[in-house]
Amino acid sequence: MPHIRILDEMMANRIAAGEVVERPASVVKELVENSLDAGASRIEVVLEEGGAKLIRVTDDGCGMDAEDAVLALQRFATSKVAVPEDLGQIATMGFRGEAMPSIASVSQMRITTRRHDADEGTMITIEGGEFTDARTVGCPPGTTVEVGQLFYNTPARRKYLRTTATERGHCTDWIAWLALARPDVAMKVSHDGAVLLASPGRGDLRAVISEIYGSNVARQMLPVDMDTGVLRIHGLVSRPELSRTTRRTQVFIVNGRYVRSSSLGHAVGEAYGILLPGGRQPLCVLHLEVPSELVDPNVHPTKIEVRFRNQGEIHNLMQQAVEEALEEAGLRPGRSFERRPGLPPEQAGRWKGPGFEEQTRARRLRLNPFFAAVDERDDGLEVHAAEPVIEAAFERGSQPERETTLVAEDRLEALGQVAATYIACRAGSDLLLVDQHRAAERVIADQIAGRDGGVQRQMLVLPMTLELTGAELAAVEEHRERLNEMGFQLEPFGGSDYICRSVPAALVDGSPEAALRSIIEELAEWGTVGNDEVREKLVATIACHAAIKSGQALTDREVHELIEALNASPTPAICPHGDPIIVTVERGELDRRFGRTPVTGAR
Repeated sequence: MPHIRILDEMMANRIAAGEVVERPASVVKELVENSLDAGASRIEVVLEEGGAKLIRVTDDGCGMDAEDAVLALQRFATSKVAVPEDLGQIATMGFRGEAMPSIASVSQMRITTRRHDADEGTMITIEGGEFTDARTVGCPPGTTVEVGQLFYNTPARRKYLRTTATERGHCTDWIAWLALARPDVAMKVSHDGAVLLASPGRGDLRAVISEIYGSNVARQMLPVDMDTGVLRIHGLVSRPELSRTTRRTQVFIVNGRYVRSSSLGHAVGEAYGILLPGGRQPLCVLHLEVPSELVDPNVHPTKIEVRFRNQGEIHNLMQQAVEEALEEAGLRPGRSFERRPGLPPEQAGRWKGPGFEEQTRARRLRLNPFFAAVDERDDGLEVHAAEPVIEAAFERGSQPERETTLVAEDRLEALGQVAATYIACRAGSDLLLVDQHRAAERVIADQIAGRDGGVQRQMLVLPMTLELTGAELAAVEEHRERLNEMGFQLEPFGGSDYICRSVPAALVDGSPEAALRSIIEELAEWGTVGNDEVREKLVATIACHAAIKSGQALTDREVHELIEALNASPTPAICPHGDPIIVTVERGELDRRFGRTPVTGAR
């Protein structure tokens, strides 16, 4: 074993860069946060090749003198933390003291800065972490940081950067989140000369949302504002008819810092309850202002996650704030509240409406598997898992492969619809239930996959206009050719907008715009995947949106046509997403349930 030794400054900085600098978006985040801490009212970001070639961040903040500019590039140098107690009450953005030297160690960096009360500025050039030049220059007040050729001296890391469109999308997303956190600061980002985002900086959150997500989204947002005297929650949430398939468009700002929080996201979902269909998520931009000593920002190296000292109470107050907003909009029945302002969050008021605990418990049991255990001690209720009556005939991962369609004995014979969701069938002496939505998905997916000439498409009389986020724009550009093969004819329409001139014919009778929106969101979540995998996913998603839905009543003719089409499928047991279509109760199980003798069928 080699002897232990102390790493030199250069190696230490490169190791630290592994934590701080994951991709160009990480650099954008750190530099823009530094600009915000410097009191900037205007920030401009210029990108080339997704940020891999150039990231330039210019602000009109306080600037630095020559001495501070040099110190900013030393490890653990900061103006924001002085004593250990400061770490527990962080009120600024960039305070780690590692970001600037870490970025400089894996790039070619130039800093040009000038204080407002100074007559001249300073320019410092660093390459691979080493100072190469320092001089006095004339420049406007504020700071400009240029980061060129990111990871040029660590080729292994540069190799793992994604496509230009993907990296650009991540950079734009971070600037969008920071703009939503600080609507009072004007932010502009351009890529290869094209402006992608420009927030006005008027302090109007709705205007920033309009710039990022589009004016249609901004018009459908509802105001949220709750103040307990110690804690304040304010921002905007979407009306129930505006929803997404993921929580990507749920933005939470804690004390001015963008964070990710499954707890806060769950609280928002709880507030909507049955107002949203299953699998849909509301949009929101919510600011949470709480005493800094009640928040631990040191959970994650990049401060993207936080921990609350009163996690449960914060969850309840967030849910209450959103529920109030929905009530004021007439979307929920009103309830009475009783708050005790001035107390710390752990003692602040909760719901005091009649029957609140019972109704909340019932809603959680019915809708939200997030609550795995429910405390029923107060009313003596006991919750037991029901003994399974029907077992899956084909469970995912264990189903027998079928090389042909169902043989005569296995063919499904439709008996009728159950609960407008399932179709009761008979196969030989067994009873089967077919999920009508998944069955329709399978039939439509087979039709799409079996077309040699591509997907049949329908031209639109009025093309759809799509306002896309950075990640969505990157996804569309990366998978545009495959989307076109699937029937979506998409064309750039300036900035981050696209227009759609045609859709798959299977979607015409449904809501093609909602389907396309959902597909683009999912593409943004998938990231970079192979073309074959993308095609399979697109086929499954299109089939899902085009298929009949659970709860949809069918005529006897529609029931029999669907089952006959499923009989003709080469894979009738599994839907395109891999979920089972059929569950069965074998004859022996029926006999056992009725207490009959399996051999004779008589008691």
